[in-house]
Amino acid sequence: MTEPQNENPDLAERALQWIVRLNSGTTSDGEVAAYEAWKRESTAHADAALEAEQLWAVMGKLFVDRKSGRVLAAAPSKSGMSRRGALSLLLCLGAVGTSGALWSSGLVRRMAADYTTETASPELITLPDGSRAYLNARSALDVDFTEQMRRVRLLAGQAYFEVNSDAARPFEVMVDDTSFRALGTAFDVARDLPGARAELSVTQHSVRVGSGLGETLVVQEGEILRVDRQGHIGQAIKADVSTFASWRDGQYVAEGRSLEEVVAALAAWHRRFIVITDAKLKQLKVNAVLDLRDANGSLDALQGGLPLTVRHISDYFAVISAP
Repeated sequence: MTEPQNENPDLAERALQWIVRLNSGTTSDGEVAAYEAWKRESTAHADAALEAEQLWAVMGKLFVDRKSGRVLAAAPSKSGMSRRGALSLLLCLGAVGTSGALWSSGLVRRMAADYTTETASPELITLPDGSRAYLNARSALDVDFTEQMRRVRLLAGQAYFEVNSDAARPFEVMVDDTSFRALGTAFDVARDLPGARAELSVTQHSVRVGSGLGETLVVQEGEILRVDRQGHIGQAIKADVSTFASWRDGQYVAEGRSLEEVVAALAAWHRRFIVITDAKLKQLKVNAVLDLRDANGSLDALQGGLPLTVRHISDYFAVISAP
């Protein structure tokens, strides 16, 4: 029998494939022996196997949320996914190994996008009209410019826009059926945040927000606004909007953000799967400035200032739990 094959010969991913196979319920004695022989090939093989076994144990607490499409850490419900199914899904989506952490259903949406970015790889894009879009890591953008309209669709992640004026052709950013129309402006839009469909922060001039529910609101310079999961437009709030685009400099400024939001932001820059095992921990309020480029340092900084424990199980997996 040969070991599981993969286009990427990463040991961690091979080890995970072994674990899925050995827990399929149809394992033969020969397969068990082959796995043991594989582990003995080198210290690196043995380490990868140990990490995979630890990951398998944690996977027993994961399930797939049908509404968001995310793999979440909680006690599985009757509608949840089995441990083998969850791990198989992570492998298929490239959630471990070289592809980085799982980032919700945006992974699927970005496959047909005009512009995409990878883990820890933000990019500056010059649009056809000369406007500029800064794409955060793991983001995707579709562009549709006509003689009457300039429209882009943020399919995944986050982007900061600097819009060139053109009175004859409005500039509009779409997040599903929610529109953000520039009124001669610079602004930041992030989608699929925990508890929100989208978040807008306006750094120059103003933006008209329109929902698929028929709601509209003009957001002024120095204000932020959220659109909830149902598409309702929230209240515009005064804030230090300069902090909302700090990711362009490799920093994440959390001012009263939930731990769940912070981890979601870090995940786009980390080649690791980060799990929060306690639902209450997700709501912890965080006030910190984190270095997006330093995976271990960012998580350890959270551990130093909050009542939580971070376990770095491997380069690809970290667990945040109660102390």
